[in-house]
Amino acid sequence: MSLPSHGVSTADLAAACRAWHLRTPAPLFEDQYAARLCGPILGLALRVRPFERLLARAVSSKILPVAASIAARARFAEEAIEEAVHNGAEQYVILGPGMDSFAFRRPDLMKRIQVFEVDHPVTQRRKLRRLRRAGLPIGSNHHFVAADLSHVSPVDALLDSPFSRTRLSCISLLGVAYYIEVDTLRATLQSLSGTLPAGTRLALDWLLDGASCQQAHADMRRNLLSFVANRGEPMRAQYSLSEMRAVAAECGFRTLAALPVSDLGKSYGRCKGETAKEIPGLFGIAVVEVA
Repeated sequence: MSLPSHGVSTADLAAACRAWHLRTPAPLFEDQYAARLCGPILGLALRVRPFERLLARAVSSKILPVAASIAARARFAEEAIEEAVHNGAEQYVILGPGMDSFAFRRPDLMKRIQVFEVDHPVTQRRKLRRLRRAGLPIGSNHHFVAADLSHVSPVDALLDSPFSRTRLSCISLLGVAYYIEVDTLRATLQSLSGTLPAGTRLALDWLLDGASCQQAHADMRRNLLSFVANRGEPMRAQYSLSEMRAVAAECGFRTLAALPVSDLGKSYGRCKGETAKEIPGLFGIAVVEVA
């Protein structure tokens, strides 16, 4: 069985991974909306067990092993965003949110902030259709900004929205740095640091370079790269931890935390009293701040 080439994007697959992960004992991250937003094909597989088994066999060696990584990065970033809001951030900008469900999962934070989802027009139209079908209401402080970030900066994309450049913001860039060239990432970061106030925080993740990845997961890494490339969404960039710190510094950010996502399972186990998850050593994640 192979996945159809239409109707299933990496955004859909990430949402499906969050939904699959929710079924594991002591999940790292709970996204109860993921199954409703991952699209009709994956949604059917999650609802009907025989279809789920077929789908799992089709992608098990390539996608399912990274489900815990996707859950861990989401939890790490959301904790960073929560801290930023508690420290005075009034706006949350989600760059490339895909099928993110923050605005529905976190009504506590939605009472305090304006949320801006900036995504490719095609992905955003798909998401808005799914939200309507799921009967999920969009609040007056939840804004959708359609933009191709490979051609326009985030700040320019937000010009026609209620976003304020002077108010303290927090930003997430998850599942995006993989798919854009390093020059595009630099331009994105420079746009943010050159316009937004000092103290603005950004959470982002990326593909670790081959030398930084755990060798035990080398085959998994090759399979993943091949899988997304064959689906027309190749990963275009990779970085070591030191390289990402250097890029952030060049672009006006200081790094507050940078680590392999694989470290998060052990960290959450120690801090939260949960069972540590085995997370593939494929990805890095960081929180950086406008200096």
